[in-house]
Formats: sequence, structure tokens, C-alpha cells
Amino acid sequence: MKYSYFVHRLLLFSALCLMLSFSSFAQTIKGKVTDYKTGEPLVGATVSLTQSGVKRAVAVNLNGSYTFKNTKTGTYAIAVHYVGYKVSQNYEGTIGSADEVKIINVNLQDASTEVTEVKVTGEGGKESDRAVRGIEKNAPMVLNILSAKTIQLLPDVTVANALQRVSGVTVQRSANGEGRYAIVRGMDQRYNSTLVNGIKIPSPDPAYRFVPMDIFPSEMLERLEVIKALTPNMEGDAIGGVMNLVMKSAPKYFVLSANVSGGFSTLFSSNRPFVGFNASPNTKSPAALNGNSYAATYSDFNNKALTSDKNISNPFSSTAGLTIGDRFLNNKLGVIVSAAYQNLYRGSNSKQLTPNAQPSAIPLPNSPQFSDAYDRTYSTQTERLGIHNKIDYVINDKNKISLYNLYIHQSEYESRLTSDTLGLGLNSTGLSKQITISNRSTLTQQNIYNSTLHGEHILGNQWRFNWDGVYSVATRHMPDRTEFSYDANKTLNNSGAVTAEVDNNTHLVHHWENNKDRDLTGYANLIYTPKIAGKDVEFSTGGLFRHKVRDADYIEYTLNGGLTLYNNNFNSLPFAFNSAADGIGSNNPLLQNNYHVLENDNAEYLQVKFDLLPKLQVLGGARIENTYMTYATQSPATVTQRSGTISYTDVLPSVHLKYELTDNQNIRASYFASISRPGFGELVPYKVSGEYYDQVGNPLLKHITADNYDLRYEFFAGGSDQLLLGTFYKKIYNPIEYFVVRDGGPSSQVIKPQNDDGNATNYGFEALATKFFGVIGFSVNYTYTHSRVTTSKLLYSNDATLGLQQTNVNETRPLQGQADHVGNASALFKSAKLGLDIQLAFVYTGERLAQVSPYYNLDFYQHAYDQLDFSFEKVIFKKLSFYGKINNITNAASKIYLKFPHGSLDAKQQEFLGKQDIAAQTLVQSDYYKTSFLGGFRYKF
Repeated sequence: MKYSYFVHRLLLFSALCLMLSFSSFAQTIKGKVTDYKTGEPLVGATVSLTQSGVKRAVAVNLNGSYTFKNTKTGTYAIAVHYVGYKVSQNYEGTIGSADEVKIINVNLQDASTEVTEVKVTGEGGKESDRAVRGIEKNAPMVLNILSAKTIQLLPDVTVANALQRVSGVTVQRSANGEGRYAIVRGMDQRYNSTLVNGIKIPSPDPAYRFVPMDIFPSEMLERLEVIKALTPNMEGDAIGGVMNLVMKSAPKYFVLSANVSGGFSTLFSSNRPFVGFNASPNTKSPAALNGNSYAATYSDFNNKALTSDKNISNPFSSTAGLTIGDRFLNNKLGVIVSAAYQNLYRGSNSKQLTPNAQPSAIPLPNSPQFSDAYDRTYSTQTERLGIHNKIDYVINDKNKISLYNLYIHQSEYESRLTSDTLGLGLNSTGLSKQITISNRSTLTQQNIYNSTLHGEHILGNQWRFNWDGVYSVATRHMPDRTEFSYDANKTLNNSGAVTAEVDNNTHLVHHWENNKDRDLTGYANLIYTPKIAGKDVEFSTGGLFRHKVRDADYIEYTLNGGLTLYNNNFNSLPFAFNSAADGIGSNNPLLQNNYHVLENDNAEYLQVKFDLLPKLQVLGGARIENTYMTYATQSPATVTQRSGTISYTDVLPSVHLKYELTDNQNIRASYFASISRPGFGELVPYKVSGEYYDQVGNPLLKHITADNYDLRYEFFAGGSDQLLLGTFYKKIYNPIEYFVVRDGGPSSQVIKPQNDDGNATNYGFEALATKFFGVIGFSVNYTYTHSRVTTSKLLYSNDATLGLQQTNVNETRPLQGQADHVGNASALFKSAKLGLDIQLAFVYTGERLAQVSPYYNLDFYQHAYDQLDFSFEKVIFKKLSFYGKINNITNAASKIYLKFPHGSLDAKQQEFLGKQDIAAQTLVQSDYYKTSFLGGFRYKF
């Protein structure tokens, strides 16, 4: 195939670059170029060599080095030029003829009188690896950062996928294989929080507090921070980590950049086309339009999503971005506007087996029994639009204000085609096989809007004050999800061929969901910096108040096609309700899922920072978090917990120590207490349909608390180079996990959030190393995580005398979502001289617990997942470059297993299971996504 040939050539080119970089030559002049004051490498500086009237020039690499190979015998002169710095003196000398190597290191001084050049240097560094290494080194807490330059070269176009490159972070993928939620240090997404410019934002999710990270285009970021240890002045609702999206800020000079790209996914072809639909759904249900007492009829529903299927062999994906900014009024007013648009076609081929709600005791204890075998294809078109702007104004040398606005929109069109083989393919009629065919069309629209007014004020020589006024709203709408299904009852001969087929039992479902989460928040911080005993001390105090309102509503109508046989003519079916009352909104059982939540959160903190010893910095204090929440549902009056009030207060102490071994080496140690609040939808007594299982709420949930410890060694060698070695330990109280539980009969089961019986521990080790050897660099990180929790499980066994026995046994297992081994490895080629950047990136996520079962040894585990990606960018002209991104080169699949030997199942079960590839386990789900390509142009003024 064409794409495989293209990949082969790119990989070959990368290999040649690696080989050439290790070649050695005689008569060499080399050295490093650094800043005179800081010692930091001056990446991109131009070094010129003059010999016999001939001038050669090279660019300084990321580690500050330069090299002239195959120099001539005789005299030479070296000079260095760099914007914003004084031109170096000429370094003159002679070089001999016998394998001589001259080392000339150059320190450049800042040209403070060259104002324009200094501005360019400062702004260029803000998005560089060098800049974020400085932030990591000087920060008071443990964190990891991806710079805008790094994010730009990554093979990823969303923040979610970029997060998987951060040490200790994995992602939970959606049905189309794209990353959606982040798991930090093995802690499920519920344990993490999301900030934009340090401000917490609400979630569009209908049930939870965590934010889907795939909604953010990655190119909007100035840097991506993952904070792993909380200080008292930070919100305490995070146990795993905090993802802080630092957006592009107003520049110091005029900037203009634009990009456009296009591509495709190899999943779609003439044999497996992309299935879309012309979406014009009813935005509101009949009950929302006419009131709950209205009796709907078939004419109230729009079925265009089902009747207007479009098959596209190779749909074309596209992205575009634009950033423009400048300063005005003698640099007092700064403005930046940045926008990104993405239209991506992705999908998957999925196979999944659903075990019965109750296992069998034969042939082995807790032998799984399977009720359904799903064969599904997903086709997803995702449109993302992100736009943000920041305006800052310097009133005077003591007062500054800024206004930030962010708008994110995502529309996801998903077509799902399902073939569901029921009960080993058998039914009670004279026919020998039953398969339910369904076609579901879903449009999911998500929006986040944030507006933050920020002020900074110097009140005196030792007093500072800053504040924020925030309005945020997040919404999620699923207008008229439409699904049509029917039973294909087939007669098979002895060879398995279909000799007769009767299609009947037709159903039509229209489903609406709406969710809105609105925040009004005020932050205030007062900082006092006196001298005590001759030492500078910083006291901080402040807090926040947040008023949150969340509303969610659901409604669903199910119509039947009667006894009419389905003959591939959808419009011929006489769809109607079983009874007229079924069309009346007030009778709809999903109305009890509608809820209204009011939550008031307030927090106060006191923090102090000082140097206990000349090289030992101490930061400590405490934070008090108060949570008061009321909820009301439309559940029947017979539901005892249809409304409720939940209130709790937590005191969260923390201390952070940073010892500077040298100017570029730190040792950190920290302790902090934190919490994790349950999701809103988890607390209300609701029941909604999920992808494979229905989900129910649990009003008895307790919030989670944790004690967290960190120890890390840091070495920042200069430029992009760094070495980080750390360990962590977490003690978690009342952890919440999702259990698959019975809901009536043996084949009926739901997912329910519950607090684990006991406390949990989570500890591990992290290592990260980045090193450049000239134009060749390597970046590797590895995290080992070990979490354990012990819970009571059910065990069904067969006794020869007593028969079926049910007992409770304790089982120790990892936390949900936790993988023992997580790693990333990247090979990089960066040449300023060639104007070429190349990255080959590999990500590995070890086996992890995907879903907890109430039965012993029947938890669902996701098999180890590894993905290989490739990206590059090549300067064509001075300001124009061409770039490309290739994802999932090896067509990695996501697979889920039960740790039960499939060979122990009976012959009929074996036939039902299909292909199995591990003898000691039972494969219950596999998802394949294929390879995707993007290529385009980038312009920077």
C-alpha cells in the first residue's frame, strides 16, 4: 500500500540520520555556546568559521554544541552571532593535520541596548523546552511540563493524546481509539482535575466532574503542566494529579502563525467504508416542546439519521489554526487571539462478549457464561473548534489587569452498526440462529466557555494582592440519538449455511440527553514578604468561593414495528407505541434520572515559604475545603433518596522541601493531603443506558481522601536535557470504583459506583531522561505503579454432596485503571541547519484493570497496549514549513480479557468465543483502529 511505502521511506531516512550522526572525522573544531550569566545553551546561535577567505556556518544544537568537521590545516577564525546578544570576539588559532580536535567554548553577553532583539529572544524562549526546564527546576512542587515546541512536533493533535507522553500518565481511549481521559500514576480519571491558566473549569460530562481532555486542540497551548503534588494555595480536589492547560498569552511583540493540514485513516476503504449520516435531529424531545402531558405520535420523530446513511470510502480529515497577537499603547496593552479547527474521521472494528450476570460453578468455580456476542463497527466524525483570547493592560507599575476568554466546541457524529448474536445463537423457535441487527446514530455536542477577569496589585514594599472573578459554563447535548434494531432469525443447514431468514421484532428508539454545569467563582490571595531573622519569608493567605449549578435531563421513546416483517424498507414499518400512554412524557421512566444540583464550595488556606538553610527551601501550610451540596430528582415519591443534602469539611495540610545540591540539581520531598469528590450523577438514584451495561447511581457514596508522599531527584543539564528520578506513595481512604452487579435475573447486570470495603495503597517509581548528542536526541520515561485494595467477592463452586455453594472470599487486586508498567521512548533528530525536526515516538501501557466484577477472579483486564507514532517538520522557506503526523503505525489493538482459561469452557461456549490468543485467559473484547495520517503547512511570521 502507498502509506506503508511512505512510512518505510521515512523510517529509513531516520535510520540514516542516526547512522551519520555517529560517524567521526579528523581535524575537528567544536565547542558550546552559552549565556554568560546563566550558563544556559543558546540554541540556534550561528557559529561562523573562516579559513583562507572561505566562510562556513553552522547552527548551535539543543544542548548548546556546534561542530565543524573536515577543517583544513592552517589558521582559522571563529565568531558567534545570536539575536539579542553581542557578537563575540574572533577566536583565532591554527589547526594541524593529524587528527586534531580544537575545543572552543563561547560565552555571549546580553546586548541590553538592542531592545528589539532582546524582545524576540524572550518571546521565543517562552514556548521552548529550555523555558519549561527552568519552570520545573524553580517550581515549589513536583511537576512535569510539555512545552509548546514539544507539543507542536508530537504526532498528536489533542491534549488527551499529548498527555500520554508525560511521565506517569496514561489515557483511557474512546470507541474510535483516541485518548479521552487521563490516568495519572495509575489513579483513575476521577482522581484528577483540570485547570485552564490555573482556574478550575466545569465538566460537560453528564455524570462526572472530570473533563474529557480530547475536547482541547493541543496547538492552543503555551505549555501543558501535570502537577503531582499540591501546595496549600491550590484546590485540594486531586489525588492523582492536576492537568493545567496554560494557554498562549499576549506576546511582547507582533506574532502571526497559521497552519493547515489534511489526511485520512486507513481503516476506511471500499470494503469498509465510513458510515455517516446527514444530521438534522430534533434538538428537543416531544415532551420538551409540548410539555410532559403531551402524547407523542410517530410523526413527532425525525428519522433522517437512519434513512440518510452515507458511505464514504476514504473521507478526508482536515485541521487549521491561526494565532495573532501584539502589544500597543507603549507596551501597556497586550492582545492575543488564537483559534484551532479540526475535522477528523476515525473509527474502530470491535468484537465483544458479554458474560451473564451470574457465573456457573461447572466445570470450575466461577466459570463465566456468555449471553451476547457483539460485532460492531464505529464510524466517527469529530469536529472541534477552539478559540481563546487574552487582553492584559498595565495600568501602572503597581497595578495590572487581564481578561481571558475561552470557547471550546466539539461535535461528534457517531454511527454504530451492531450484529448481536444472542444466547449462543439459539432461540426457542424452529429457527436455529438469532442475531439482532442494530443501527445507532448519535450526535454529541459539548461546549466549554470560561471568562476570567484577573487583577494583580502591589500594595506596598512587602504586600501584594491578586484576585480572579470567573464565570464558566459547560454543556453537553445529545439531541435525538436514534437506534433501529430487528431480529434476524435464521435457519441453518448442517454446514452452517443460511437456508431461510425471517426479520422481525423491530424497535425504534429516540433518546435525548442534556447537561449544563455553571460556575461562578471568586479567588483572592494576599502575599506578605517580610524579613525575619535576616531571611526573606513569604506568607500567603486567601481562598475561594464557588457557586455551582448543574442540571441534567434524559428522556427516551421506544416504538415497535408490530408484526410486519422487515424487508429492508424502513419506511414501510408501522411504528407505534405499545400503548398510547407510552408516548406521554410524564410516563417516561428516564424522567427519574433528571436532576438539579446546587453546590457551594469554599476554601481558605495559609501558606508560608522560606529558606531554612541557604540551599533548603521550605513551603508549608494547610487548606480547609468545605463542600455543601443539595440535589433533587424527578424520581417517584416512593424513592426514599429522590433528594438529599450532602456536606463535609476537610483539613488538608502539606509541606514541600526543596534542597539545591547545585545550581542545576534538586532533591524534593513533599507530603500533602487531598480529596476527590464523587460525581454528581453518581450520587443521584439514576439509571441510564451505557455502551454495554446500564449505569446506576449510589446516594450512599462517601467522598475520597488521601495522604500523598513524594521524593524526587532532579538534574537539569541545560537546554532540553534533564534527568528526573522519583518515588511516590499514596494512602487512599474510601476509594470509589465501578462494580458490575446483578440487576434482577442472571443475565441482567448494571455498573454501579461503590466505596471499596477497605482502604487502598498506591506507590511507585518514576524515571525520565532526555539527552541530546548534537542533532540526535533521546527521551525516555518509565513509571512503575503498584496499587492494592482488598474487597469481598462472591465465589460459586460445586460440591459433589451439597451441590451449588455460594461463599464470600477476599480478593486483593489493583485499583481500577492502574497499570504496573508505563513508558515512553522517543528518538529525535533536530537540525537548525537543515531546518528539520523528526520524532519517532513509542508509548507503552502495561496490563491494567478495566472493570471490577463482584465475582472472584472475574475482573476485566485490558491487555498491554503499545503504539508507535511518527512526526516531522521541515522548513521549506524561512517562515514556511511542511509537517506530517502518522499515528498507530503498527495497528495496535485494545484487548480486554478475563483471567479465566478459555479451554475450560464447554464446546458450545468455545464456538461462541471465537478467536482466542492466550490459553490462560478469555478474550472478551478487541478493538482495532488502523493507521491515520496528517500532513500540512505551517507559517510563522
